[in-house]
Amino acid sequence: MRLETRACLDDLLRAGELIQSALLGVPLEQFLANWEKQSAIERQFMIIGEALIRIRDHDPAVFEVIPDSRAIISFRNLLVHRYDFEDPEAIYDLSGSDQSALIDVVTRLLSGS
Repeated sequence: MRLETRACLDDLLRAGELIQSALLGVPLEQFLANWEKQSAIERQFMIIGEALIRIRDHDPAVFEVIPDSRAIISFRNLLVHRYDFEDPEAIYDLSGSDQSALIDVVTRLLSGS
């Protein structure tokens, strides 16, 4: 695996873990009332999306193994280029549902399995 790919996978893993940690035990109502938490989660999604773009460009074979990579990049593009996008409920839903599968795959890739 290329060094650049490994660095991006490390960034992706860290961002996914931070999303999980930030939302652990946080109900939707509390998330909706906390703009700082919303911003922090959005930032981590942008990091995940950017890491995937770099992996796609440097190591397409690894990119293809990562689930929903194209959809994640599309979401990153929405967050970055549409600053007026506001759907905190969708961000909350994405944060809880998709991180475990992504983290599992990235952990396996980093361990060489």
